[in-house]
Amino acid sequence: MRRGRRRLLVGAAACSLLLAGCAKQGATEQGQQVHHLYVVIFALAAFVFLLVEGLLLYSVVRFRKRDDTEAPQTVGTNRALVGFFAFGIVIVAVLFPFGEKTLSDVQKNEPPLVNIRLEAFQWEWTAFYPNEGIFTTGKTLVRPLIMEVPVDEPVHVTLVSRDVMHEFYVPAFLFMRNAFPGHPNSFTFTPTRLGTFAGQCAEYCGLWHSRMTFILKVVPAVDYTAWVKKKIHQAIGGTCEPKGNSVHLTAHNTSWDTNCIAIDQDTTLSLTVTNLDEGVDHNFGIWPSLQDAIAEKGELFETGKFPGVETKSFQVSQVASLPPGHYYFQCDVHGVAMAGAFIVEGH
Repeated sequence: MRRGRRRLLVGAAACSLLLAGCAKQGATEQGQQVHHLYVVIFALAAFVFLLVEGLLLYSVVRFRKRDDTEAPQTVGTNRALVGFFAFGIVIVAVLFPFGEKTLSDVQKNEPPLVNIRLEAFQWEWTAFYPNEGIFTTGKTLVRPLIMEVPVDEPVHVTLVSRDVMHEFYVPAFLFMRNAFPGHPNSFTFTPTRLGTFAGQCAEYCGLWHSRMTFILKVVPAVDYTAWVKKKIHQAIGGTCEPKGNSVHLTAHNTSWDTNCIAIDQDTTLSLTVTNLDEGVDHNFGIWPSLQDAIAEKGELFETGKFPGVETKSFQVSQVASLPPGHYYFQCDVHGVAMAGAFIVEGH
């Protein structure tokens, strides 16, 4: 009988370990470490479950009584009380080193090959690659952000929120991290498997939270290099001809209705901005270049943020003194997701 019970316990423990092993493993080195910790916790929980259930079944069988007389009432002993707390301490003591080691490994920042500044805003993402001098962005309610990283190389992400609290979450990585407004958050991951992985904001952030998704592609190093070269050759805005000194810009669905504005030299710009995104802040800012906007230095003009639905007009005298050339405009709330070329034409 005892041998049969022993075999039953061993079989149940083996099944538990097999079930734990069937859980999805992470597609990054850090995700695999999290998966290993899960297996350890599952095995420990299975042991505790089987022990408790075994004691309950033993008590039911051992102390069953077939008459209607009241069973004798006894009180617990100090030994039982000490044993109860000692057992919990042992469980925690066994689990603690595994958890601390996994946390240390996941938070360890290796020297990265790729640095990404990932900006979250209602309700989209923009990824800047400062070392490569490129960016990629989504359009709210139109298309998600698509970003690429090389396989088997550490990627360091600086996570920034432009407005409210968001959360970076890639289920296949077994990882999520909050984006707090005003407090950049950073982490490193090393993808180990080629593929296309879906990501999303996992912190409720407003009306279109469900559409705040992104796609992360893990590609071979040669494909990543080709993607970077392609992005470098893509310029914002392009060129256009001046159409007078009066410009009417409309913001709708986190997009401007144009990606190029041109004026003549020595001209004061009469600017009208209409924000059709109800309850969402936009502004209009002119910068010397995209790099200056990313570094947040040298802004030439900005209207100040205002929510929709509203229309405001401005006289932009600052541009009258600008030499001919290509400049850059954007909504400072949403960055390159709402940006374009600002051109001053010479006489």
